[in-house]
Amino acid sequence: MKLNKKNKFLLFGFAFALYICYAFAISNTIKYYKEYHSKEELITDNSSSPKLAYQLHQKENQLDELLSQYNITTSESFQNDLLKQLNNFCNIHHLKVIDFKEPHIVTDKGFVNSSYIFSLEGSYNGCLSLLNKIENSPNLGSIKHLNFIKKKNFKTNVDQLFVEVILQKNSGVN
Repeated sequence: MKLNKKNKFLLFGFAFALYICYAFAISNTIKYYKEYHSKEELITDNSSSPKLAYQLHQKENQLDELLSQYNITTSESFQNDLLKQLNNFCNIHHLKVIDFKEPHIVTDKGFVNSSYIFSLEGSYNGCLSLLNKIENSPNLGSIKHLNFIKKKNFKTNVDQLFVEVILQKNSGVN
C-alpha cells in the first residue's frame, strides 16, 4: 500500500508541475506568438498605407528636433573638432594629450565606423571627468575601450597615469 500511495503522490506532483509550467510559461509564449503573427500580418498588409507614411514622417521630424537640441553639426573634419574639444577639456582638467593616432575607418553595409585612438596623461579624477564629458556628449561618439597604465618615473620618483582611449563615431554613407 505504501508504494501505491507514493505513486499517487508522484503522479499528482507531476500533473501539478505540468499545470504550473503551462500556466506561467507555455500559455504566455503561445499568446505572444499569436500576437506577433497578427502584428506581422498587419504590417505586411499596411506597408503602403499613407497613414503609416505620415506617422513615419512625423517620427522623422521629431528625431530631427531632438538632434538639433544636441547641436550635432556635420563639419568637414570631425577629427579637428574632436582635437579642439579634447584640448579644451584637457586645459580644464590639467591633462595632456600625449598621442592622437590616425583614425581607423571601416565601411560596412552603408555605414562608416571611425575609431579615433588617443592617449592622455594626468590625474585619475581628471581623466575620469574628461571621459565622463566625452561619453555624455552625443555628438562626439561613444567610448569603446579604455586602458589605464600607471608608470613610475624613477628620475623624479613620481607615479604617472596614462589613459589610452578608443572613441568610435558611426555615420551613414551619403
